[in-house]
Amino acid sequence: MTDGGRLAEPFTRSQACYKLAASPSSRADHSALLSDAADLMLSSLSSRHQSLDCSGARGLNTFYGDGVVVRTASDALHGLFAVEVVDLRVKEHWDAFFLQLPDGSFRTGWSRQCAGASNEPVDWLEAVAHFTLGEEVQPHVQPDFIALVAALSNEAAVPVVTTDAPARAALADEAQTLRETAARQAAQLRILKAGLVDASSRQDLAPMATEYTRLDQVGQWAAENADRIIVLPRVVSECRKSQYDNPTLFYQALELLAVTYRDVRMNNQPRERLIEHATELGLSIGGSVEPSRATEDYFFRWDRRRCFLDQHLGRGNSREPRHCLRLYFYWAESLQMVILGAGPSHLGNSMS
Repeated sequence: MTDGGRLAEPFTRSQACYKLAASPSSRADHSALLSDAADLMLSSLSSRHQSLDCSGARGLNTFYGDGVVVRTASDALHGLFAVEVVDLRVKEHWDAFFLQLPDGSFRTGWSRQCAGASNEPVDWLEAVAHFTLGEEVQPHVQPDFIALVAALSNEAAVPVVTTDAPARAALADEAQTLRETAARQAAQLRILKAGLVDASSRQDLAPMATEYTRLDQVGQWAAENADRIIVLPRVVSECRKSQYDNPTLFYQALELLAVTYRDVRMNNQPRERLIEHATELGLSIGGSVEPSRATEDYFFRWDRRRCFLDQHLGRGNSREPRHCLRLYFYWAESLQMVILGAGPSHLGNSMS
């Protein structure tokens, strides 16, 4: 494909993420960092594109210029500023963000797609020049503008007008219906299996029960117990590659959370029974880590809320993954059951 008789340059995409701090010479405190970053970024954009009139208004904004469109998502109170730029004149698309993490630290990053080499966006460089740019980090998932807008909308309850709102609402309702259906089916399956066991016992036959001997079977276990406990997909994924060498204890721990812990939280059994059950299995149970020291691995989204895995169940002090069991969970009051969000390996924190 040619452009004016020349071979067109291929499109490339690059991205990067860094730690960020206020400049030592700056008198502004950290609460002003995001506001300053937004002002610097928009000022740079306005100076390079004379037809643009950008402002740092809170919420979601769109600005149009000659051949350029700029969208911003801004809420300093909730620790977020993001910008997306589509420049039709030079055939490029890029976005950048400034973000405060739960531990109070800051991250900034960018992604860019254009013809030819995709270096750092000039406007982002103009903004970060006023701060202390730290080491480059590798997030699990590089946040793009759409993902950050979704987070802003959920966390800050910012109204967003979208033409597909009815479809999204329908999908959310369908997902909830599927969860409820899975829970009912799991309960019915358990009743059916219990009936088969009783019939086998009466006929002096060995009961037919599923034998869980491998960690990679946890997805099946979770489906069969969906009415008693929720196991997040990331736990299923982690179990597939886990080196933990005691699957029997792992499933016993799951049963403790699905039955004993749940019964105690629902006041169907005394708390002493929970401690007794954990002790029988050689497990310890208690709080996980202070939120201020928690990494992003301790957080998950459920029902449009950001939830913290504040409890953990485990055995062993060793960080050796073959011998250390850790299950990180959250009690969902509205569901009256545990949500298992991480395991079976140890999660680090900001101090480790």
